[in-house]
Amino acid sequence: MKTSFLSVLAIAGCAHPVTPPSDGAKIHKLEALGVVMKNDINPAFSKLTFLLAHADTLNEDANTVRGEIEIAGTNLRTAIGKLRLWHDPPTESDQGREVFLTYAASIDGLTTRLIDALGRDDRRAALDQLEQIADTCNNCHHFFRLDIEDSVVMRTTDRNRDHL
Repeated sequence: MKTSFLSVLAIAGCAHPVTPPSDGAKIHKLEALGVVMKNDINPAFSKLTFLLAHADTLNEDANTVRGEIEIAGTNLRTAIGKLRLWHDPPTESDQGREVFLTYAASIDGLTTRLIDALGRDDRRAALDQLEQIADTCNNCHHFFRLDIEDSVVMRTTDRNRDHL
């Protein structure tokens, strides 16, 4: 039953449709970015968030869960790498392009620190990095006036850190 639970978890991402901003970027550029967000970034982020927050309460082998955490972390890192290397971001101006690339570089650095925390098996630090990643993603979405809900990540103040 372990395989079926993890399989269900893998496809249960928290993806939201990307709505283009009014007076914003060209539709084809937003569609391409939306595909990366929906198919790569959101599923890996959601799975990693779930596993890190609930690893101790799952009735799964700890090594299996750790392996799934590592895979989700690697998948997120790869997806963020695509974002960082985006050559034609969905912006209308050079200034917008620079803002997009700055946010992408910031997310890339945060994801590198996340992978480092995962490598040390430091769940508390990994959850803190996920929170910072979510905040940066939300700030970028708001900057470009995308009509989407903020990422759902347990806030540090909401987590019972004694159980991590």
